[in-house]
Amino acid sequence: MDLGISDEMLGTFAPLLVYWIYSGFYVVLGFFAEDYRLHTKQDEDEKNLVSKFDVVKGVLLQQVVQAVVATLLFA
Repeated sequence: MDLGISDEMLGTFAPLLVYWIYSGFYVVLGFFAEDYRLHTKQDEDEKNLVSKFDVVKGVLLQQVVQAVVATLLFA
C-alpha cells in the first residue's frame, strides 16, 4: 500500500502522531477512571509545579526541533 509518503517522512512524523494519540487516550481515560488513580487530583495539583500548558509548549517545541532536524538530515 503506497501512501505517497517517503519512509523518511513517516519515520519523522509517525512517532509524533502516535505520541499525541496515546496522550489523548491517557487524558480521556483519566476522566473515566477517577476511582482508580494512584494519587488524588488534589495531591497531583499540589506536587506538579509546572502547568499542563507549559508541558504542552515544551513538548511541541521539542517535537518541532526533532522534526526539523530529521527533515534536514533526510533531505
